[in-house]
Amino acid sequence: MDKIKLTNHIKDIELKNKMFKVIDKINSCLKHYEVKCTDFLNPYEVKNAIGILNSFDDIKYSVDGGYDDAERKVIFIYPYYMEYEDIENKLEIVQIEGNFKFKEISHKDYLGAILNLGIVREKIGDIIIHDNFCQVMVMNGIYDFLNINLNKVSRNKVTVKKISKENIIPTLPTYKELSFTVSSQRLDCIVSGLYNISRQDSLKYINGERVFVNYEKITSPSKEIYENSLISVRGKGRSIVVSIGDITKKGRIKVQAKLII
Repeated sequence: MDKIKLTNHIKDIELKNKMFKVIDKINSCLKHYEVKCTDFLNPYEVKNAIGILNSFDDIKYSVDGGYDDAERKVIFIYPYYMEYEDIENKLEIVQIEGNFKFKEISHKDYLGAILNLGIVREKIGDIIIHDNFCQVMVMNGIYDFLNINLNKVSRNKVTVKKISKENIIPTLPTYKELSFTVSSQRLDCIVSGLYNISRQDSLKYINGERVFVNYEKITSPSKEIYENSLISVRGKGRSIVVSIGDITKKGRIKVQAKLII
């Protein structure tokens, strides 16, 4: 199977390397008739992987993030004669509990505590935050490690237990409403307005490969942005462009957006 041909349309080296790994897993499944799975992938990576998987007839695949609205998901690849229900080692759901009444614990706190144990980000899926606990989607085998080694989150003592899918409690994100005007729908203009920074600073983020549009890394400041685009800037957060509307008397474009907090 020609890795180069299958990934010829992908320009981003990091994404291409991830797709090479997907192809290796497909090859192993075809050769050894065994179940393989990817690491957790974002929606854009999943989309690219599915494009490759659909090129093969003798395999099946299932996409699972632990719950219906999961953002990060794993792709299980298995022989054509199997069903997803036949796979034993699927995802694990971990609940981390503590008494956080004196301090609000964030997504960053939970993720940092896990990564500080030496677990790589690719083995961790969505983290659902609640007042005194969080629920984390992890690869099979991670629970046992966390149960033994994760004792504190942001200096607060915690306990770890495994739960089933039926016990997952999804939450809705909270937003800060934004309204601003831009000279054009270019990415650098939109980023400048979203995060209240100069065009020069927005260019630094874009050129530094820290800006993503709908999970795709974008390095061209002239890319045109449309309504319902998810913009992510490493170090600044994520926003949704809700509407791109009327033109002001000065010829600027009105933008309505939501900053995810």
